[in-house]
Amino acid sequence: MNIYMARRPKKQLLLEIALNGNWIVSAALAVIILIIIFVVVPSITNPMLKPIALGLKPIGLFLTAIFGIMALVKFILQKRAESRSKPSWTAPLNASSAVKPSWTAPPNVSLQVFKTASDAPTAGSLGNSQVRPVALPPTVWTLQLIQEIEWKRFEELSTAYYHEKGIKAEATSLGADGGIDIKLYQDDSGNPTSLVQCKAWTSRQVGVKEIREFLGVMTHQKIAKGFYMTSGDYSVDAKGTATANKITLINGEMLLAMIKRLPEVSQQKLLALAAEGDYTTPTCASCGVKMVKRSGKRGEFWGCKNYPRCKHMLHLKSASR
Repeated sequence: MNIYMARRPKKQLLLEIALNGNWIVSAALAVIILIIIFVVVPSITNPMLKPIALGLKPIGLFLTAIFGIMALVKFILQKRAESRSKPSWTAPLNASSAVKPSWTAPPNVSLQVFKTASDAPTAGSLGNSQVRPVALPPTVWTLQLIQEIEWKRFEELSTAYYHEKGIKAEATSLGADGGIDIKLYQDDSGNPTSLVQCKAWTSRQVGVKEIREFLGVMTHQKIAKGFYMTSGDYSVDAKGTATANKITLINGEMLLAMIKRLPEVSQQKLLALAAEGDYTTPTCASCGVKMVKRSGKRGEFWGCKNYPRCKHMLHLKSASR
């Protein structure tokens, strides 16, 4: 009994080495067994040991296969673990041979990344800090994104939304739109069946005055159905007037819900349109170019880049035509 207990730990130690060691250990055991089978066994000349050695040959081949499979599995697992632990990109050893980007920040300028455009500081708030704000493009639809979109991009988004719904939509040209931003065609008559007015307003609500003006345009065009779309919201009086005259009001939250009900492909297509390039700086309604922030006697405002040839301007807080 004591002899049995003394020998058992040696068997467990060998098994632990085989199981817990790396792939090299398993491979070494397989090689050692092969050497014993094909080198040591054939060299045995003792007539009593020769049959025993040959009888153990199948067991040796079986153990060789087991240790070989263990070595292969451990090798594969080790390589996978190494690949996961390595970064996806590493800097080259020789920095001079690395491919340089087409633009690098000056030594005294640092880059700061912001999740949304609204988080980035304005040029006036940067001072002498030499920080160049870089806004990451949004990857999902949010109410904040809808409310950040400037008026022209908001109209383009609204038009594209109706296209994704399978409705023919025609946006009006730049300049005075006559209270109409989009015409919808939902039959084969060739005449518009509905009118759409868009207001990218977030600093104030769309009031009853704007709804009545839109109702006047609908009456003049002899079109009974209208949609009013804003990135913000409506006043109580505006909602009452719209309900009484069959005008559908769509605010920012409702537009977000409408977009999210579209197929994923359509959602991503609209997101790419909405967030392409500079989607927060308002567009000049006369020239179609991005406006610049200016200061005047009454404070800051958006002015056309083509001033003084174009004197179109927008209030800073209500950048909508």
